[in-house]
Amino acid sequence: MSKNPDNTSVQDKLNAINSRAMNLYAADKTTMTAFRGVMQAANRTGEMSPAIKELMAVAIAVAKGCEDCILFHINEALKHGASRQQLVESLAISIEMAGGPGTVYAAKALTIFDALQNGEPA
Repeated sequence: MSKNPDNTSVQDKLNAINSRAMNLYAADKTTMTAFRGVMQAANRTGEMSPAIKELMAVAIAVAKGCEDCILFHINEALKHGASRQQLVESLAISIEMAGGPGTVYAAKALTIFDALQNGEPA
């Protein structure tokens, strides 16, 4: 299995994201519990599918340049059945809204999606 330039697999990166979040939760349960409530409220059952909501989060993460957020939300989008084409269309909106920097992070998002979908490191 090949590794990315920093020699860390996508799964290792996901594990690191979760570990950092747990450390923050241990340090500040009040804020992190409140944030978890916001996440649950935003992802409640409604008119949009969970996959589309996660793709929206990916599009925003790309526009904001948050690589950890991209990885986390692509993983969630895949769990909810998002397709590669749906991601590509979401990334087009990110590029529209974020210009050149959005293009750089959109390319990273597509690489992450392909790696996670294929069970390979990005």
